[in-house]
Amino acid sequence: MMMMPSDADLVGLCARIYRATDGWDYYDAGHDDGIAWAVKRLEGFDVVVLRGSVTLQDWLRDVQAFAVPSRIGHVHSGFYAGMEHMWADLKLMLEQPAIITGHSLGAARAAVLTALMTVDHVPPVARVVFGEPKPGLLDIAQLITAVPGRSYRNGDAAHHDLVTDLPLSFPPLQYVHPTPIIPVCCRPDESEVADLGIFAWHSVELYQAALAVQPQEKVA
Repeated sequence: MMMMPSDADLVGLCARIYRATDGWDYYDAGHDDGIAWAVKRLEGFDVVVLRGSVTLQDWLRDVQAFAVPSRIGHVHSGFYAGMEHMWADLKLMLEQPAIITGHSLGAARAAVLTALMTVDHVPPVARVVFGEPKPGLLDIAQLITAVPGRSYRNGDAAHHDLVTDLPLSFPPLQYVHPTPIIPVCCRPDESEVADLGIFAWHSVELYQAALAVQPQEKVA
């Protein structure tokens, strides 16, 4: 029987991709398309991990919040940029059913990748993300609704990860999350609040700590 990774395992991989380029079965720094991602092969599954924002190009794409029509629906133009090329590379190396995961910008790109895989008739078995911005409008959300997915948001009764509220939108062009938000809580310390301000709840390490004490969910 294949052992599915827990969501705590997946957020651990999301944290790792910020720190390490080695130890993966495949790592792509994104020099050609701006997408940093990696593949970790587990028994029975290829886990595809998309990194969040690190470079200036990443930050610029974060703010390119135009909903553009595409073959997967109306999608955030910055999140979509480079993803067709990334998917063309990935499809050549997948050997097992895929699990897609990511944090922050990587979480939004995970939704885009799931949609691309779905329209090309090779949907992943799951999409599990952390601190996810809204990747597009209702049509892309409906496209991937059949793929099991979870999207975690760190917060408490008074504060939460504000990245999950972005991009702001108004009718009729309303950005949405593809799946309901799942709340978790690991509070930032005073130094994190001082350094990061309103984004203090967003770090992948806080999600890692929060998931370490959550009931261990499996990807499907």
